[in-house]
Amino acid sequence: MSRLGFLSSVLPATGVYCLVSLKKEGRPKQTFVNSIEEVVEQAEGIVTSGYDAYFALATFADSKEGRTSINAVELQSFFLDIDCGVGKPYLTQADGILAVKAFVKAVELPKPTLVNSGRGVHVYWGLDKPLPKEEWKPLAEGLKALCVQHGLEADPVVTADTARILRIPDTLNFKGEESLPVTVLYTGAPNSVEVFRTIFDSANLLAPTKNFIRQLDPTTLALMGNYQSRFKTIMVKSAAGTGCNQLLQVFKEQETVPEPLWRGALSIAFRCVDGETAIHKISKKHPEYNPAVTIEKAQKTLGPYTCESFRKTNPSGCEGCTQKVTSPIQIGREVIEPPAEEEVVVEHIEPITEETVSYVIPKYPFPFFRGKVGGVFRKGDSNKEGDQDELVSLYDFYVVRRISDVEDGDSVWLRLHLPKDGVREFTVLNRDIIAKEKFASKLAEKGILVEGKRLANYMGYIMRWIEELQATTKADISRKQFGWLADNSAFVIGDREIQADKVVYSPPTDATLPIIPLFTSKGDFHIWKDVINTYGRPGMEGRAFAFFMGFGGPLMKFVADGALSGFLLNLISKWGGTGKSTMLEAINSIYGMPKPLLLSSKDTHNHRLQRMGAMQSMTVVIDEITTLAPEQMSNLVYDITSGQGKNRMSGKANVERVNKTVWQIPVVSTSNRAIIDALLSIKAFPEPELLRLLEIEMPADPYNDPVWSKAHFGRMQHNYGHAIDPYIKYIMGNLPEVIKFVNEVNIKLDRAGELKNTERFWSAGVTIGLAGGLLASKLNLHEIPTEPVFDFAVKLIKSSRIRNQEAMFDSEDTIGGFMQRRLFEVLVINGGIDKRTGLETGPILNPRGALTARYEPDTKMLFIVQRTYRDDCAKMLVGFEDSLAPYKKSGALVAIKKKRMTAGTITSADSGVMALWFDVNKLDAFREEVLLNASNSGATDTNTLG
Repeated sequence: MSRLGFLSSVLPATGVYCLVSLKKEGRPKQTFVNSIEEVVEQAEGIVTSGYDAYFALATFADSKEGRTSINAVELQSFFLDIDCGVGKPYLTQADGILAVKAFVKAVELPKPTLVNSGRGVHVYWGLDKPLPKEEWKPLAEGLKALCVQHGLEADPVVTADTARILRIPDTLNFKGEESLPVTVLYTGAPNSVEVFRTIFDSANLLAPTKNFIRQLDPTTLALMGNYQSRFKTIMVKSAAGTGCNQLLQVFKEQETVPEPLWRGALSIAFRCVDGETAIHKISKKHPEYNPAVTIEKAQKTLGPYTCESFRKTNPSGCEGCTQKVTSPIQIGREVIEPPAEEEVVVEHIEPITEETVSYVIPKYPFPFFRGKVGGVFRKGDSNKEGDQDELVSLYDFYVVRRISDVEDGDSVWLRLHLPKDGVREFTVLNRDIIAKEKFASKLAEKGILVEGKRLANYMGYIMRWIEELQATTKADISRKQFGWLADNSAFVIGDREIQADKVVYSPPTDATLPIIPLFTSKGDFHIWKDVINTYGRPGMEGRAFAFFMGFGGPLMKFVADGALSGFLLNLISKWGGTGKSTMLEAINSIYGMPKPLLLSSKDTHNHRLQRMGAMQSMTVVIDEITTLAPEQMSNLVYDITSGQGKNRMSGKANVERVNKTVWQIPVVSTSNRAIIDALLSIKAFPEPELLRLLEIEMPADPYNDPVWSKAHFGRMQHNYGHAIDPYIKYIMGNLPEVIKFVNEVNIKLDRAGELKNTERFWSAGVTIGLAGGLLASKLNLHEIPTEPVFDFAVKLIKSSRIRNQEAMFDSEDTIGGFMQRRLFEVLVINGGIDKRTGLETGPILNPRGALTARYEPDTKMLFIVQRTYRDDCAKMLVGFEDSLAPYKKSGALVAIKKKRMTAGTITSADSGVMALWFDVNKLDAFREEVLLNASNSGATDTNTLG
């Protein structure tokens, strides 16, 4: 069979072909041509020059990319390489050929073409069509597996190699001392691909042809950048019998190692930290070695070969392996530790502020260290055999500071960096760190799930941090509340403790940590000031007074000798667009972020109390309390002005907990109805609450321009938090003078507003707002005229006093109010006997429901069931005896004794009930005709009685 005929039977008809010429102890030379005829011609020249002539079994996409598996395109044959000779699988070619024949017969394969390679035998099955390498590869793997299954000793490296080269027939084999001819021994016919597919498939030897990309789990992805592999470590272990025999074979047998196995070793060495030198150390004795070519070959490997790839390439090399790895590169794995002097800075987007915040990762205490891309590791002990670096935490996790508390003891402030959730910060008491269950529970709350040895590692890590910090830093004093310290020596806001001469760091606690990010500054002070100065325009005095209340918070402690704890200012508007919520955001912008600091009716009552306790000396705002039930509004007023949260019992003993939720602050709220209206629906005399709050009817903006307002006030969302620090610094530096000034404002207000002792909440609340606004003006924090605001406040007090008096019932009106609510429960009937008949007269009007009262027009007596009246007093929070005192004094209340309420009716009872007896002639508000007219009409007239 001619050289051209042979090559045409095993190669695709068209494409880019590759020839390789190799001289003994020389460098291989690759030549690419565009036709099989050129392959034949080039082969002749190679032989004439005394070189071994090889051809590649595949066509290639680009000659510039070289003879690689990646560059291979199509193949049109399957092939085997049978090594024969001393030390080979078969002693002679005849033995090899017999083995091939037995194999072909056993598996019922078509007869192949046999080529004498000079010393061994090459076996070919030509195909009737070319196959893309992706389709050819799994079939070739099936042939390789079939050889192993039936014991045919074919070179496993050759069979499934898409870039394989074999000797060209009708050339010479110059490899040994004697040149031997390469000839075709037997010619097989072209074969259908389906024949092989059927045979391999029936033997379950075909792997799925679909490309499979292994999905890495999140843990592996997180750790990938923290590890590197060292090839020297792999080879040292391999030499000691605890590494990879495949790589050891490549190193020891460089001169004869097959190209696929060499390429696999390069894929490992190239990706090791010492790969630049390693790829040459395992390659320089290879016949095809060239430094540039070796680098290029290594670069073109797609990744480190897996153990499965090595096994398929050279099955015997994996025999007896006990390694539990998926790739040999893992044998040399080590953790990358950043240089000690390197400062690690990471960035996260804060979920609340949506700003990018930088964090400096501290150096971890020995023996712990941070991985190159994060995480916590414990360094292995070099004196202990097998003690390797160990993973503690997947992500950055460290102690920020030690915190000391006189009540709870020492704790630590921890910071956890999560790739998707950002930074989580929390504190843990020292006593809980050594309690496994408590510590594990605390970690689990923040997203760290550990148990067993890993939990012990976490505990040891944190305790090592504490030891390190105890030796190098002083513990910070914890502040569970913002605002004034008990001795007025400092004012805490966010993570800042403002003292008279400096600002120091204030560590967070569980109570303050969630809202610390809200007390920050952003943007430009002058832009903020320009927004706020809008409240200085004529007609905006009510808004300006409410805004001043923001500066009044820190002064509450110093008015009236600190006797009062709270005050409520409510802004009312039935219509939208009046700027109520914007007003609250303006107050918040003094301290920090305008919107996130807002509380609302959606927050639980306990949450509101907790926030007031945390802020302690800073004005709190609550938006839209309209939806609160009247009872909840009443409770809110009392709670704000009580200055203290709920008392609770200890969970550890039958004793009260120390109540740390205390405050001295004003609260500013908004609603679309007056609080007084809600209170009057459940109370006859809500005066105690009404004297603890003031309400401002918010008129429409006199300069209403929605487009302008939205743009103007919108700037406040990006410019805030600049006013509070200079304001507090001034107060701290001039505290005696400030206290004196507050009291002067208080005296001036009391005189102008003619305030009484019962109106002490109004006195204190209005004073701090005015004094705060005046001090802020003095510091040039705003340019709002203050005198008109003072006048507004005085008018507000006077008008509120009148409104409260008009709204509340006088004591003499309690019976009138009762009768209004029970209008249709009155029996109207004469009490005397009909003189003509001598009988009791019948009812003039019957009650429509329960019988609550009896009125006798002829005797002018009104009888009210005592029990019903008493219950009504309880619901209206009115004292029973107190309500009757005025009627006893006027003589309207005749007696409290039994009365037959149904006398004169067909349901007349023999015994009476205890009733209140009233002489209506002495009830000024009683009108008989109104009662009769309302009863006859069935209408409810709220002015019927009283």
